[in-house]
Amino acid sequence: MMLLLITSCQNGSKVNANQSGTSKPLVGADRDQHDCIGSAGYTWSVVRNGCIRVFEEGTAFVKYDVATGHTDSSMSAFLVLSGDKQKAEVFLGNKSKSVVMSAVPQMEGEIMPVLFENKTERLKLRSYRDIYQLLFLDTVRYMQYYNAEMGLGKWLKKVIK
Repeated sequence: MMLLLITSCQNGSKVNANQSGTSKPLVGADRDQHDCIGSAGYTWSVVRNGCIRVFEEGTAFVKYDVATGHTDSSMSAFLVLSGDKQKAEVFLGNKSKSVVMSAVPQMEGEIMPVLFENKTERLKLRSYRDIYQLLFLDTVRYMQYYNAEMGLGKWLKKVIK
């Protein structure tokens, strides 16, 4: 009879350990301060004022190495435009926070027009020939080839000359 009592107490302690929260967290329970679920790929967008998946709603820019001229598509930055196209938000893979840029008025006949800029963060988006370039500290870091059917070319409906 004593053996039965000891076994019963041991089983009870296992149940209490599992109920005390030592089990793994539930998938999707990782909401941030904006209620975005990171494990489902959602992040907060300032220009969209909501949770988005940047890889679905953004347009990808590939990493560009200035020294070699090579691109690396495994390293991407994503850009999202506001509804009125007056703001552009950049999500860089190595930064925990996005950067918002404002539209820049265009001058007639500019060869490399800056389309969006954040002077504080020293980040710009410009177009040159058939390429959109993301520049940090006036150096090209990411790029996207112009395509009228997809990406930034489609969003801006702008033909690069």
